[in-house]
This record gives sequence, structure tokens and C-alpha cells, in this order.
Amino acid sequence: MRFLPEGRRAEGHEGDSVLGVARRDGVDLLGPCAGQALCAKCEVLILEGRDFLSDPTYDEGTVLGEGLMSRGARLACRCRIVREGEVVVFVPGNSRVGEPILLAEARVESQALDPAVHRVRVGLQDYVAIGVDDRDELTRETRYGRISALELAKLRNLASAGVGSLNFVTRGGEVIDVRNDCMILGFAVDVGTTKIAGYLVDLESGQTLSVVKELNPQMAWGEDVVSRLAQAMDGAEAALQSELVDCINTLSERACKVGKVAREDLYELVLVGNTVMQHFLLGLDVRPLAFAPYTARDGRAKDMVARDLGIEGNPSARLYVPPLVGGYVGADAIADVVATGMLRRDRCVLLDIGTNTEILAKNHERILSCSAASGPAFEGAHIKFGMRAATGAIDSVQIGEGGEVDFTVIGGGKPRGITGSAVVDAIAELRRVGLLDESGRMADQDRLGRVKTDQTGRREFVLVPRSLAAGSREITLSQGDVREIQLAKAAIRAGTDILMRETGLDATDVDVLFVAGAFGFFLNPVSARAIGLYPEIETNRIRLVGNTAVAGARSLLLSRDSRNDAETAAKTIGYVDLASHREFGSGFLRSIRLPPL
Repeated sequence: MRFLPEGRRAEGHEGDSVLGVARRDGVDLLGPCAGQALCAKCEVLILEGRDFLSDPTYDEGTVLGEGLMSRGARLACRCRIVREGEVVVFVPGNSRVGEPILLAEARVESQALDPAVHRVRVGLQDYVAIGVDDRDELTRETRYGRISALELAKLRNLASAGVGSLNFVTRGGEVIDVRNDCMILGFAVDVGTTKIAGYLVDLESGQTLSVVKELNPQMAWGEDVVSRLAQAMDGAEAALQSELVDCINTLSERACKVGKVAREDLYELVLVGNTVMQHFLLGLDVRPLAFAPYTARDGRAKDMVARDLGIEGNPSARLYVPPLVGGYVGADAIADVVATGMLRRDRCVLLDIGTNTEILAKNHERILSCSAASGPAFEGAHIKFGMRAATGAIDSVQIGEGGEVDFTVIGGGKPRGITGSAVVDAIAELRRVGLLDESGRMADQDRLGRVKTDQTGRREFVLVPRSLAAGSREITLSQGDVREIQLAKAAIRAGTDILMRETGLDATDVDVLFVAGAFGFFLNPVSARAIGLYPEIETNRIRLVGNTAVAGARSLLLSRDSRNDAETAAKTIGYVDLASHREFGSGFLRSIRLPPL
């Protein structure tokens, strides 16, 4: 069985329940009623392999209902393995114990506070003079901006109530709302392939009121964009869009509740994401992105009424989506550029590491970008004991010369699995102590006494013995795990090398290497360089900048100059298609190898 979104793999036997398999292997899945089908807390979604599981029971029908069950919902305590095969199980957030560590906040370049939306306090004499004019007009020009018939009607109603002064909410030369009392709020959202994160911001003070995050609900449709594109072309496009809109609405509601403010005061939203997520959200045709040359249907910036997409807030709330660059390099990369101030730097490189890694290289006036299909291995998927950064995950590893393994666990306690960043640590350490050669092959001679052979005959290194691990099952790093990381890092390194060559950059020329994204933030730069993920850039020039996509989106909320920068960046940045680049294949093969000691 493969459990999403952690990406954990586990083995079960005929008669085992899904809950039993999950518990035995330390998968994060609730089950407080001890398998009596009383609590419905162990609800899961069977994505693949339903034929290998028992038929739904009466208990499940009573608790879940036919609607949910028709979409693959089951109670993990009630569905059992009936025959051999592979089953993919999605564990939704309400069925998980541990809170994923999804967001690493980034610091952005300083900026002048100048949002697109402003509030103007208008005194009684002024607003009465505007409102008492009974001319039948669709709009009226005032010194505060054009005001519509609808807002004029509000104005007259408030004037008749004798309110001493009013708030005119203005945007782009228009009065978009008239209120007795209000705040001016904005919501910045990064719609990632794996996670969605948002900042709720007071647009008058620039203060962040709350930060919220959630796993992308599209994960139930597939871990990567390729799987979701296939689902979309099979008729699920509207459902995939709805998943994103519903999640954004849930996050904004939660953000307002945490910030103790009213969602009626939410007037401006900025959304960024990769090209596929952007197309899904806007309801654009994604078919051109499924086939070479992977051309966006519409890459222009969008400035629209939020409710036209079903996004909630004030009825007059507007939505801004920055332009994209090309191919799979979307508005999230533009936000990265805004957050780091790349346009004002001379020689720099940026890696936003994720399932799809955006890479940018700048040498004075020339700036190029590409997208590397690095896959989900860095987030723990396809790793034998891999999991995302959540409670119980190992997030760093050190190996002593005598074979002792030191590690840290998120939240403390016994580990349930290992994060991608810790896998990178382990590979770097195994290379350092001589248990991996340049090809990534695990050594035959085990001087540390921790290398064993698994059931398939492949070598694996024991990181955590059974006695110290949750679920009473040892945690290992297998030869296959090493290969997964090698393939992922090779795609990134090959893309980086190509952009640096095409812009005329040498590793010694680079003033700063920005490493963005939640994964990159927790990644030890020394380990990353040791396995060849980064160019040979001095570690004191590497900046771990966190989630610059959502931080850039926040900057776009607060500054019209930042929006100008975004528009400039989209016109300035060149796009390199790695799939068709003549040097990518050879560079990829070369980059699979681990650097010499």
C-alpha cells in the first residue's frame, strides 16, 4: 500500500485492514474507536486498487453514505485486503493526527506601502453633497473616483441614517464600496502542487494578521501535475478547479477567524502558482500543457472580480494573478523574483525546489528560467520510509565514524519515517564515510555494521533500529532511495548548469544562490552541495529564503511597484525548454553521479 499525502509505502497481507497496516507502519491515521466503526475518524479515499479490498460494509454505508463511497471513500478499519495487488490510499487532513510542516516564511525586499486598494474617510458634508444629487446616472465622477449607481444607493441610505462620516473604498480610480466602518484586508495565496499557503494582511498597516496552510486537495487526484492533467482531460477539469476554489475559501475563512477580523473586509487577493495550477484555478484549457511544446493557453496577468471565480470576500473584492513566464514556469516564479529582488541584482541564481523545481539565473541584464521535473522524492514520496515534514519525521541525520547515527525528529518522540531533507543528509553522510561510491552504489563491505540486504536482494542502511522506531519497525535508507534522490537532483543540477552556461555565469561569479521553498529551507546546504544538487558555490553565498512564492504574493498585495516589477519580469525573463534542449540529456546523465570526495 502507498499512503498519500505522506507518500509512505507499507506491506500488508490478506485479511489485514487498511487501518492495521497503517498503524503497523507508523502512518499518520486516526482510529480512536479501536476499529469499531463508531467514530468515522479513519475515513480514507481509495485512489487505486479497490478490487484488492473487501466490499463496503453496512457500517460504512451508514456512516459515510453512498455519495462519498461512490467516490472511493472507505473506513480504514473496515476495508480489508482480499487479494495481492497495489493499493493507493489518500488520508485526508481530518483523518490525520500530525500537523504537516508546510510553510517556511520568507523575508522580502523592503518596499513602500502602496496597495491597489485604499480607504478614504469622507465627512458628512462631502458625502451628502455627492448623494443628494438625484440625477439618474450609471456612474458619477467625484474627486474620490467614479462611483456606481449601486454605491450611490448605499451612500443615500447611510446619509438618511445620519452617519457622521463614511469610508470610501477606492481602487483604480473607482469607489468600489461605501461603508460606515471597515478595515482593508488582503489575502496572498501560493497555490502549490502539494500545498496551499496564505497570508492575511492589513493593507493599511502592512501587518500580517495570520498565516494559514493546507495540503492541496487535488492530491486526491494525483501527486503530480501530469496525473492531474490526465484527470482533467478525462473530464475532471471543473472538479479540479472547484477543489482549489473551495480550499482558498476555507483558508480565507480560517485566516479571518484567526486574525479576529470580518471576511467582509477582504477587498484584494493575489494568487500565484505554477502554470498548471494557475490554469486550473482560472478555468483555462489545460490540454496544451499536457503535450509538447507545453504552451500556456493564456499567460497574461489577470485583474478580475474575485466572485466571478467563486472566491469569497467582500462582494467588490478583486483578484490579481501575475503573468507567467512560459512552459511550466508560472506566476510563482514571478513572485520569487519579486520577493528576492532579483531584478536589481547582477549575478544570482534561484532554485525554488519542489515537485516541479523552478530555476532562474541572472547575469546583469540577462535572466533565464526553466522548470525541472524533479518529482516528489524530496518531499518523501517514493522513498521506502519517506514522509513529508510532519510530526514524527526525521528531519536531519549525522553518521559518526564508528557507525553511530544521530538524528532529530519533528515534534520529538520515536520516528515514523524520514523527510527528503534528512535523506539528502544521509546520502551525503554515507558518501563521506565511504559507504556510497560516485555512482551511488552502496558498498559491499560494511565496516559500520549497519548495511543489510532486503527481501529483494537490494542493500539498505539501517538508520533507526526497531527498538527506537515507532511501529516497532526499523527505518532504513535503501539503494532504491538513493537512486530516487539521484534522479531528482540530476534534473535540477542539469537545468541549473544549462541556465548558468547560457547566461555566461560561472560558479565563482555568482554573488548569491537563493534556495526557495519549504523543502529548500530545511535542507542542509552542505549536504546538498555534497551530493551535487547545488553548483560549487561557497556556502556563505547560499541564502535559504523560505517560501518566496507566498512572500512575493504578499508583496504584490502591498505595493503597486511590485506589480510593475512582476509585469517587467514576465517580459524580461527568457524561458528554456529543458525537454528539447540539446544538452539536457547528457547533463542529466552526468549529474546523476555523486561528486568525488
